[in-house]
Amino acid sequence: MIPIVSIIVTTHAVESAIQDCLQSLQQQTLKAIEVLIMNDGSSEETARICEAFANEDSRFSIMNAQSLTLSEARNYGMHIATGNYIAFVDGHDFVECTMYEKLVKCAKQKQADLVLCGYTKYWKKSKYKRQYKVNAAILTKSNPVDYFLAKHNEAYVMPWNKLFLRSIILEHQLYFDNPTFFEHVGFMARYLSFAKVIAIVNEAQYNQVQYADMLTKSYHPSIAQSQEQMYIQMKQFFDKRQYRNVIEALNLRMYIHRYHYVLLTTANTRHLKSLERQIIREGKNFSQLSWKHRLMKPLVKLRLYPTFFRLVHKVKAE
Repeated sequence: MIPIVSIIVTTHAVESAIQDCLQSLQQQTLKAIEVLIMNDGSSEETARICEAFANEDSRFSIMNAQSLTLSEARNYGMHIATGNYIAFVDGHDFVECTMYEKLVKCAKQKQADLVLCGYTKYWKKSKYKRQYKVNAAILTKSNPVDYFLAKHNEAYVMPWNKLFLRSIILEHQLYFDNPTFFEHVGFMARYLSFAKVIAIVNEAQYNQVQYADMLTKSYHPSIAQSQEQMYIQMKQFFDKRQYRNVIEALNLRMYIHRYHYVLLTTANTRHLKSLERQIIREGKNFSQLSWKHRLMKPLVKLRLYPTFFRLVHKVKAE
């Protein structure tokens, strides 16, 4: 069977979830798929479960990714994929059985180069679910790259709720960058610059499983280096003058992400004050961001934002 979709699955620290993930792929109503499991060797039990699926179902293959980072594993998967479309799944998540049938049908009907779908955040311990739709505003923009860089949200920026054309990836030699953070931003921005038609399936087809320990409890200093790398790479790729302002807006978005990251992981006031100064310095770019980000500008200036952020985060967690 020639695959229509190549699904690249990464397996870092997913021993307790990989069974559900692979089972959800095996049960897809679209049968013409290949599942490329990037086994990073994180545990013997993960490898055993993956091997069982590969032995039972010829559509599943295990690739040795023990020495590869997340980005390198995805890039390797794209290199060996044979389907017309490429999709990505994180090994701790699972998908609805109709996901790829619906995304492929939408892609063919609308001759789309990129298809996005809604998703569900699923808290495994409490069984709580929250569904998210994709904001269709990106479909109305004459240049979706601008909108993505300045106003993207999780539904736009993550690779796992999407269907990509392999021909675009190969023709333009697209890849995931290799910093510890923001690696998916560069890939998505570059892909969007070549995608002529974008379509949306606004049903929750992907399930992103949430765990209490998903976010590390300590500040990771590589996030600052990752931001610098991504900023330079985006400036080099989008070197046209009309992108200059929106690249600066993206850089502000990354500062804000780092600021939130520090608020969630550490009480280090030195990091907070340094990032607050940088965000205030970049303040002229707030006008390009979404309304919820523009609202934070005065709160940061008044040093009230940390209290506001932690209060909102506490309410959401309850």
